[in-house]
Amino acid sequence: MLEFRLMKKEDVPCVARMEEEYFSEPWSVKAFEDALDKKEYLYMVAVERQEVVAYCGMYQVLDEGNITQVAVRSDMRGRGIARKLLQDFMQKGQEKGVGAYTLEVRVSNQGAVRAYEACGFVTECVRKDFYASPREDAFIMWKR
Repeated sequence: MLEFRLMKKEDVPCVARMEEEYFSEPWSVKAFEDALDKKEYLYMVAVERQEVVAYCGMYQVLDEGNITQVAVRSDMRGRGIARKLLQDFMQKGQEKGVGAYTLEVRVSNQGAVRAYEACGFVTECVRKDFYASPREDAFIMWKR
């Protein structure tokens, strides 16, 4: 059974390993640890059988949340975990005063785009050559 909760320091090594595997410019263990200590960041994880299977995070500026990462372990994809985690996550963000969310996603990552759309995000523009490794455009999506 899935549990959604705030990320703890002991989750960071697992999250950092996932980050390394799924992102071309991954955050380090230290970057995650530092973020957990700052009130303008919010991180949550999805846990199944005491293992982190997904995580997401944001940086809050005033009443806007810039979603920095969303990742689901590859063997857990296709089960709606990202959507459920994002819904819980945005509820926690609202409790912190967030009224709008933004994120960027590779145009080729259609699974993620569909999950974001299911949570109410809308593509507002394309940022050319946003990603460097490999070079690719990004959709800039908002949920207002």
